[in-house]
Amino acid sequence: MKIYIQPETDFYFPTLYVLKTIAKNLSVEFEFVKSSADANLVWDDEADNSQPIAIDFWQNLRTKKSKLSHKQVFSDAPEIKKKEGKKDSIATIFYLINCLQELQPSSEELDEYGRFKYEKSYQARFNCIEDNLVQKEINTFCSEHGIKTKSKPSTFFVSHDIDTIYGSFLQDGFWAVKNLKIGTILSILANELIRKPHWKNMDRILKLNSEYDVRSTFFWLVNKGAGGDNIMNADYNLTSEKALLKQVSDAGFTNGLHKSSSKMTLDVELEKGEIHTTYNRYHFLNFNPHSDWSKISASKLTLDCSLGFAERYGFRNSYGHVFQPFDIEENKPFDFVEAPLNFMDGTFHKYMKMPRSQIGDTIINFYEKNQENCHFSLLWHNTYFTDYKYGGFLSEYKKVMAYIYENRIGHLVPQQLVEEGKLEW
Repeated sequence: MKIYIQPETDFYFPTLYVLKTIAKNLSVEFEFVKSSADANLVWDDEADNSQPIAIDFWQNLRTKKSKLSHKQVFSDAPEIKKKEGKKDSIATIFYLINCLQELQPSSEELDEYGRFKYEKSYQARFNCIEDNLVQKEINTFCSEHGIKTKSKPSTFFVSHDIDTIYGSFLQDGFWAVKNLKIGTILSILANELIRKPHWKNMDRILKLNSEYDVRSTFFWLVNKGAGGDNIMNADYNLTSEKALLKQVSDAGFTNGLHKSSSKMTLDVELEKGEIHTTYNRYHFLNFNPHSDWSKISASKLTLDCSLGFAERYGFRNSYGHVFQPFDIEENKPFDFVEAPLNFMDGTFHKYMKMPRSQIGDTIINFYEKNQENCHFSLLWHNTYFTDYKYGGFLSEYKKVMAYIYENRIGHLVPQQLVEEGKLEW
């Protein structure tokens, strides 16, 4: 398929980016030509045979006018249209995949921690958080233009944020006292005496995941104690826990940085923690794409895994595939890959307050509705691998792992995610 894009326009590089994203997603080959006469598909606002181009949208993007909120861009559906009413599929994909609804968030759109609120999103507005809208646009685009495609089975990326390893004594202890669990109180006390806290359970996680042939990633906090935005960082000193990181790496699993709530740069935290990684997830999901993507790009990181709503499972950028975000300032993709977060234990527990017995089936059903071209990211904290306060969550995790194992669903490690998302540019 030969493609012509009118050069030196506001839409040239973004259109090129979207088409290369489509090519990566469905193993499509496009040839970009210099003459519209040689092309099968044309993007040229002066040509009669041009694909629809929402010129106003691209101009607003270039000038960064405050006309890019979803309330202004989307009327009755999450679609960008020309003045004449025709949908611009390229602009729609570009807007969705790059979280442009979050480009200039108002204070009302941010929560107490500075995170973009799900309730203020177009996903909440149109009730489409569970819809892989970008993939649907890509599939429709290819079908309409007779483009032969090749889909891949969906996979899982499994990870664990290590926020606390010494909190069991107080939190599980309080739960046990409240529920009059005398045996549990004695067990917790015994664990403390032998210096084996209930939440210092990396060995259990490694053994469990190995039984299901899954190699997961552990994200570690470098800073301890109170951080910014009233967020608590680690309750452990990472330099004193190097044996745990070695335990993870020796088992063939991966260690990553869990960027703390602090003024330290990513590279400074990487150096301080001596984790020897290029993979990250922001602690507490305290992350804003259009301010933090540039920081990630300026660091040594090759993969970030922070793009998810804390309050709701699903697709934060309406896309199930790993991807390279687009740098609007430089008119090119950032030099790292983003792996959106789809499922988090705390989302089901603390925000959605879903009955624990429904969590595993919810994840499995979501997968079954999206069995192609998705890289599902599943986060399960070490605290949820335990009994007592978080009892019931471990059985739901095992349910998902058993489903992955029994159905031979692929799981990816960070370097594979980078390879899956990296564009030819």
